[in-house]
Amino acid sequence: MANVGLGVTIGSHSLRAVKLRKKGDQYVVQRIFSDRLDQDTRPVAGRALDARGFRGTPAVVGLTGRDVIIRYTQVPPVPEWRLRTLMKFEVEEVGQQSGGDVSADYRALKLPDPEGIRDDDTILVALARNKYLSELTRSLESGGIKFAEGVPNSIAVFNAFAANATYTEEETALLVNVGAENVDIAVQQGGELVFARNATPGGKAYTEAIEQAFNTTTKKAEQMKKAKGDVTPKGQAKYPDPTSEKVANAIMGVAGQMASMIQSTLMIARAQTRLPDLKIDRVLLAGGGASLKGLDLYLKQALDVPVEYFDPFQLCDTSGLDPAELELIEKHGHEFTVAVGLAQNQVASESLGLSLLPAALRRARDFTTKGIFTVAAAAVMLIVLFLLHNGRSTASAAFKKRASGVKAKERVASSDDKKLRSALKLAQEQEVKHRLLAELTQPGVLISEVLAEIEANVSPYIYVDSVQLSVSSPTHTFDYWKPKIAKRAASGYVRTPRSRYRLRQSSVRFKGRVSHGQNASRIAGQFINACLANKRGLVVKTVKPPREGTAGRDGTFELDFFPGTTLESANDKGVPITLSNLKLDDIEEPTAFIGDRPDGVQETIPVDQVKKRQREKLIEQLKAAR
Repeated sequence: MANVGLGVTIGSHSLRAVKLRKKGDQYVVQRIFSDRLDQDTRPVAGRALDARGFRGTPAVVGLTGRDVIIRYTQVPPVPEWRLRTLMKFEVEEVGQQSGGDVSADYRALKLPDPEGIRDDDTILVALARNKYLSELTRSLESGGIKFAEGVPNSIAVFNAFAANATYTEEETALLVNVGAENVDIAVQQGGELVFARNATPGGKAYTEAIEQAFNTTTKKAEQMKKAKGDVTPKGQAKYPDPTSEKVANAIMGVAGQMASMIQSTLMIARAQTRLPDLKIDRVLLAGGGASLKGLDLYLKQALDVPVEYFDPFQLCDTSGLDPAELELIEKHGHEFTVAVGLAQNQVASESLGLSLLPAALRRARDFTTKGIFTVAAAAVMLIVLFLLHNGRSTASAAFKKRASGVKAKERVASSDDKKLRSALKLAQEQEVKHRLLAELTQPGVLISEVLAEIEANVSPYIYVDSVQLSVSSPTHTFDYWKPKIAKRAASGYVRTPRSRYRLRQSSVRFKGRVSHGQNASRIAGQFINACLANKRGLVVKTVKPPREGTAGRDGTFELDFFPGTTLESANDKGVPITLSNLKLDDIEEPTAFIGDRPDGVQETIPVDQVKKRQREKLIEQLKAAR
């Protein structure tokens, strides 16, 4: 493990750097730096770092925004080699969906399991587009600064907390880093990462709100935000002049969006980590956008938990810094949280140690396994050229000797290729089996939900005749990688569809009766309407409508229940709709959800008509389940 780290954040508006050294159990801050950036200086940020003496230490660079993807996947406990294979397929799939070459890394999360019931591992997978990494690399190299690795800002925020904060084992803290364009969030519990993501809006949204309210320029709006911006809750705020109050009114809605985004993040975290009782004990703010006056008070009122600013230097030795750097820490220490966490990514044992490498470095690392045949061909060509150039008999002997060595290498490579094919086949089949194992539990969940819904809506005049669970298993088609040429090493691989396993689908049929002498149509209709309006995401279809009993017989009716999804309208006045067999119209660039209504008619719902937090989660789930 290294003992010196340099963390650099190259944002849309600011450049920050922290260099520190690990000395025993303490971190000594050697230098910090902060500067403004714009569209002209951002591509050459390395020059500013070089001018301040940062050259010589490879930089760990923060990553955020839409070019960074953080996903979660659950897998059964498997050996490390098999996990690497599964993650490779995961990364390739995401790369194809995102339409670009990506670099990735993953870590298994140590999630709480107080009851010991977890039977799988939650894996965090971080990906970044190589085009984005290349832009950051060129920016650093403009000043002779070497790119060491990229780390998502949300992971860096956690690293800074894990290495530099004081906390208890039982405490759950929400870490929020507010940048200009994005917000990076991490949830930690007892020093372990539980959840991380990047989202919006960032600090720029406040500037845009002021710009629109005052019909002014972006530069002037930014100045007004810094001078008069205040989101202190109404009743607590004191405005020095009418303009300050008008500015506050303009940006208060953005603060509300941020509070809603944090609350939705907690909902997503509970779902992704399978921790439904996850609660936050306190919120820690970081980043330049968090310096907005009153933001801590606003979030405290909105989230009903303590909110404070995080000092990433509280446990560090800063005695070697000059007065200007010490003043920067005193006034704006929380703004350097990501840079500190980046510097500690490979220095601190408490860090998660995630690492994303640009495409060129990844290709260099893979060269030893993928480039051996190219090397062999190049060696043969060089030998032939040598013979043609010299025309000597001694060259012929040398050629034979070298050719023999090449053939030996080819035999070794062919053997390795056979092993790779065998491992690839096993890994692909295991991946499909793991997904299907998760689907085996679906019928049990459905029957329990249906029984709960029946119990909630049954009346004294309705009783259960029968409840029958049906499970079908249509053939499941999945993508399979196979060699282009079956018996030739290094022939490459192609993707081909393969139908082998069966995919479970389930439904529940309910047969009900209405006591004779009662109005069967009315009573059964009330029960059916109540089931149709369920909040459990069940699709209910009437198989046999209510029928009055004759000659002292009971009335009867039959219903079918299917697993479905209730789509919430983006417009609060819209009516929610429940659909079964939900899918996307386009897996790459979806514009609509498609599913079956309870009456069997196919329904198409544009994605922008579904609440944002729900549609983002559904799109991610449907893409992952493709």
